[in-house]
Amino acid sequence: MSKKKIHVFSIILYVLAGLLTLYAAWAAVESHGYISSMVEQNQISVSGSEYDIVNFYMANSAQYVLFAVTLGTLGWILQKNASGPANHVTFERPQAGPSSFQERRNEADGEDFEEWFRNNAN
Repeated sequence: MSKKKIHVFSIILYVLAGLLTLYAAWAAVESHGYISSMVEQNQISVSGSEYDIVNFYMANSAQYVLFAVTLGTLGWILQKNASGPANHVTFERPQAGPSSFQERRNEADGEDFEEWFRNNAN
């Protein structure tokens, strides 16, 4: 059984995501209590004020859920990239055409820019 080491920044991101989730839950409960007390006191009616009520919940708690999901995802991505094997990318040189930068640059120098511009201008 192999133990994988979790990157310290992943742990920090997970902790922040957890704290934001707890805060979002607390804010949602408090928002619900506030809206309920306003409805009980007839300061606001649910019908006709749906947008305002949903907007109140979104402004006070839903954005923190989104932030928590983002931080948790970033922590997971960092953990996967830090613990996985290094990926090596190799590039093959094309068989046809110029093989060096200097040869490609010399080909471009032979083109007449003004002629190209006249042919391609709109």
